[in-house]
Amino acid sequence: MRSKLFEERPKMAKTCTERWVWIMPDKGDGYQLYDALQDRLIGRILFDADDNWIYDGEVLNLDEQNEMAGFISGNHKEMDNLIRGL
Repeated sequence: MRSKLFEERPKMAKTCTERWVWIMPDKGDGYQLYDALQDRLIGRILFDADDNWIYDGEVLNLDEQNEMAGFISGNHKEMDNLIRGL
């Protein structure tokens, strides 16, 4: 999966639980996730050829996982608009 937002540079995102996460492309089909304040690896988001994702880790809750996958794939604006419309 080639991200719409990334060109092999890390990005920072804030989750709904106020966690700041560094998102760093790895050498495979995924992204390493680091807790920026605690300076520790918190998992990976992996994508397949159809842009389906899976979280490989134990720290993020389901909402945070969805947010990170949406941020990586470029769908975070669509998700924000959907939430505002509820």
